Amino acid sequence: MAIVEPKSQGWSERYAAVFSEQEVVDHYHLRPPYPAETVELLAELAAGGAVVDLGCGTGELARRLAPLVERVDAVDVSLPMVEAGRTLPGGDSPNVRWQIGRVEEIDLGGPYGLAAAGSSMHWFDWGPLFARLVELLPGGVLAIVHRAWMRDDRLTAALVPVYDRHSSNEDFEDLDLVAELGRRSLFEIAGRSESAPEPWRPTLDELVSLHFSMSGFAPSRLADADRFAADLREAISSTLEPRDGRYDLEVVGTVVWGRPLAPAA
Repeated sequence: MAIVEPKSQGWSERYAAVFSEQEVVDHYHLRPPYPAETVELLAELAAGGAVVDLGCGTGELARRLAPLVERVDAVDVSLPMVEAGRTLPGGDSPNVRWQIGRVEEIDLGGPYGLAAAGSSMHWFDWGPLFARLVELLPGGVLAIVHRAWMRDDRLTAALVPVYDRHSSNEDFEDLDLVAELGRRSLFEIAGRSESAPEPWRPTLDELVSLHFSMSGFAPSRLADADRFAADLREAISSTLEPRDGRYDLEVVGTVVWGRPLAPAA
């Protein structure tokens, strides 16, 4: 069996497991949507073929891609995430096949024209996954998708100290995911695209509460969730000025696509 250099402990199962907690799932809808340009690019990369959404969560990418492609297999290990996704707009689309299990081992219906991983690739076991992707994507594309919603430098400066005080992820490292895959010779980049900024106008409550959908801030794992929320509220309200009760923020989607490589034997 091929041996792949271990990932950062901050990307381990210990922290991935929070996405099966109902309270985390209940806050997931507060995340901003991916820009339309990002979804359209993914559909182009699929070239009309079937898509597998790796670690789909509530299936935003799967549900939005469904009208644009042949079929989407939406896979996640979290039953509560998949159950929530089924109830959301597009969740009952006849060409979305929801599957619950580990993407490294579940029975998948490839081949695929596209495998998309939206802010999920860091949670997987890369050795077995990339060996599978090589087989599932003959001539197809792996796309690693990320959305950035904290793009105001003032807000970043105000929130980072709050994160440092409260995060339950004791092993967090600020690493470049694509670079880590490249360093292990698992991914060969073919292209990269960043969408135009798309407006996003959350309320203060929404901006605070979406943090409870993040791995380091699952309410059950925080020492003091109420204190964390209060500190977020203070940092945001003292930094940004709302308009009509909402903040004028932006979301940018980034897609890096290319060819998965099998781990060296």
